[in-house]
Amino acid sequence: MSKEQLKADIHAAFDAAVPGGAGYTKVYASDMKERNFIVYRSTTVYNYAVGFRPGSTELVIVPVDEDGGRVSAGTPVVITDANRGAVKKRDLQGRFHISTTDGRKFRLSVIPSVPKITAGFYQLPVDQKAECEAFQEVRNLICA
Repeated sequence: MSKEQLKADIHAAFDAAVPGGAGYTKVYASDMKERNFIVYRSTTVYNYAVGFRPGSTELVIVPVDEDGGRVSAGTPVVITDANRGAVKKRDLQGRFHISTTDGRKFRLSVIPSVPKITAGFYQLPVDQKAECEAFQEVRNLICA
């Protein structure tokens, strides 16, 4: 599957899960959690489609799963000024932290391009330079 097709499928999954989804700018984000055990290390990758509107501080985070070329969406989490908890613009790994007042937490890595080689291990390969720049502006508004 090409990067363009995968990006289109991620956007389509978001649009199908979110009412009015086509009206959002969308960016692919991931989070990797590692757990070290005595015998082995476990790495779990979480993939998300994050929707936003330039100039707004609302985010819609939709978990996405890719399996054999099919992208499916989970339940959207809408984060507005009313239910947003703690935020952190950047941690040591460059991730944006955002939480909700009911305790849900996200650590989002948003990068302009995910190369296919690392995508094999961790993330879905997409190119999203313009969307990434737009997301950084919204992130700055949220953290202002």
